[in-house]
Amino acid sequence: MINTVMRGQTALIESHGKAEVAIIDIVDYLILRAVMRYHARPPQIDMDAGLTDAAAEATRDLQARYDLVLAHYLADAISLSRAAELLNLPSFDLRMRFVRLDVPLRLGPATIEEALAEVETLRQLRDGQAG
Repeated sequence: MINTVMRGQTALIESHGKAEVAIIDIVDYLILRAVMRYHARPPQIDMDAGLTDAAAEATRDLQARYDLVLAHYLADAISLSRAAELLNLPSFDLRMRFVRLDVPLRLGPATIEEALAEVETLRQLRDGQAG
């Protein structure tokens, strides 16, 4: 059962033929809680500031970190790859989890300004200046 959950599937425990308990992967759980919190209480986010490494690292509680990072992602303040980086997850892994959990998936920049900002972020990452 644990292997099933670790492969991204939900395990159901039934009683008298009726599902009573669902077991999910902990990262999926953190993502779902963060998305629900964002929609229940959308935070104020500075769209131009993005989210720094220091701000994410200052969040010691793992759920609080997911809440912070995914709120910025859902508000379109950071990209999926930046969210994955701040959560210490491979970008492909986060993308696949979002697909499986029906979390909105934004692919590519929506405007030329966003495309230029992504190019600048990539240059900074390449030169070791990001964060």
